[in-house]
Order: sequence, then C-alpha cells, then structure tokens
Amino acid sequence: MPMSGRFTKVIAAVMSAMLLASCSDWPSGLKPAEIYETPETTEVTTEEATPTPIPTPTTRPVPKFPEFEPDYKSIAPALGYKTRNITFFRDGNTITGRITYPEGEGPFKTIIISNGLYAGFGRYAAFAQRFSTHGYAVIEYQYQNGTAPSPYHDPDYLGDFIYEQVLDLYAVLDGTKLIPEVDPDNIYLFGHSMGGLVTSYVGTMRQTEIKGLLLLDPSYYACRIMKFEEEKTIRTDIYPLISRCYIPVVIISGTKAFACDPAKQFDQARASLPYSEYYVIEGATHTFKGEYGDQAVDIAVGCMTKWDEEGR
Repeated sequence: MPMSGRFTKVIAAVMSAMLLASCSDWPSGLKPAEIYETPETTEVTTEEATPTPIPTPTTRPVPKFPEFEPDYKSIAPALGYKTRNITFFRDGNTITGRITYPEGEGPFKTIIISNGLYAGFGRYAAFAQRFSTHGYAVIEYQYQNGTAPSPYHDPDYLGDFIYEQVLDLYAVLDGTKLIPEVDPDNIYLFGHSMGGLVTSYVGTMRQTEIKGLLLLDPSYYACRIMKFEEEKTIRTDIYPLISRCYIPVVIISGTKAFACDPAKQFDQARASLPYSEYYVIEGATHTFKGEYGDQAVDIAVGCMTKWDEEGR
C-alpha cells in the first residue's frame, strides 16, 4: 500500500533527528562531511640527514696487567761503518757493486776487492767490514761473466774469461775514482785466488794509479793452462809481467791452502816482484773464512800502514 505524503514526511523527520543526535560523538568543531574530504597533497623535499654524533665516554675502565718492563733499544746499532749499493758500467752493461766505508768524514783510503772463482757477490762482506774498522773504504763488485768459467780447463776459453774480468776491474777502477767517499790518490787492489791473478794484471799495467797490491793466494798456476786470444799484450806467463810491477805487494797464504809446501808455493812470484812481502797464516785454508780472514785483513792493514810510513 503506498504511503501517504504525510507519513513520508514523518519518517524523514525522524531519520534526520537520529542523524543529528549522532553528531554528539564527533570532536568539537568537526563536521561529519569533513571526514570524506580529500586533503590537499603537499610536496615534501628530503635532504641528507646529518648524523648526530655519539658522545664518547670521558673515562674508560683500565684493565690491570702484570708488571712488564721490556729491555730493547729503538735505534740502529752502532756498526762503525756504512754501506750502500753502487753500479759501474762497461760497454753499456752494468757491474753490480757495493761500497763499505767508516763513520766520519771522508774521503778514505780505498781497497777494491776482486773475488775468486765460485765466490759470489757478498762473499767478502766480512773483509770489507773489518777493513772499514781500520779506516778504509772498500769496493766489492761482481764480474759480468759470473763466478765460474766452463769448461774450466779449456786454455782458449779460460784466457778470454780472465781477460773479460780484467776489463771489468779496469771499469771499476775508473768508476771508483768518482765516488765522493774515495780518496783517488790512495787506492789499493785486493784479489783472492783467481781474483789475485786479475788484480796482478791490472795492478801492474795501471800501477801509477795504485798504491799497492794485496794478494790472497793468487792463482798464478792458472797461467799455465790458459791463452789470451783477445789481447796479446796481456802475457800468458805472469812472472815476466809482474817483474815490472814497482809498487809494493803483499802475498798472504795459509798452511792448509795448497798440497805443496806453502813456504815454496810463491817462490817464483816473490823472486819476480821488485818489492814484495810474504805471510803464511797457520791453519788457514784457501777460503780464509772466519778468523783466518780477519788475520789476513789485519796483516794487509799492517803492510799498508808500513808502506805509508816508508813513503812507498
């Protein structure tokens, strides 16, 4: 049955009253219609936040340790000498070297050490250090062609092998004179074994530039088994050559250095040299390691000191 107009108005009035009555549940000043309004969009710009520093505690707990008093020094030891690597050149190739010299002001009297066969670079470091304690600078170097020829007993090969080492010592001698710590007017040549042979050649041919020769078991016997093909002016026979060496020479050997009598080992050399001294160290072998090397150095120093006093 359709409702009358009057009844419809009554229902509408009742519903309106109920809706108004429910407004008492909303916060003051807020209209119900506002709940459904879409708020305006606000653009937000974000910036990199600066971190807030974390405060560091002003005091920290200190753990207790057992008492410990270390015994050490934080400075370098007083060695009494200095050393540094140097490089020499011959025909565009490098020759590895090293200089050891005393503490204090130079230039110093200088010794150039030529090593024997099978003795690599650094073999004579102890010799260099001991010489420097006596006030000498020392040059060590390594031949370009190594420490041992092969085949050793081939006369043609061995002669040219030694000749190359002679040229290396020539270059080292030239370069040594340019080193600030070196006194170019006081240079000595030291040679051991085959290095003694090389030293004898160079020392004789350039004796006006050398103060003296220090020879430790020089291998003069090798001259009997080698020929020089590259340079004819270097004689195969060493004795006629050194007979023209007028600078002082000392030869040092050991009682166990050779199978034969050491007192006679260098008779011919001593007879050939115009001025020479000869010393034999009891118990020393051909290598002169340890205390025997020290004795050899001390003998050499004694000779050089005497030569200076004599004005040689």
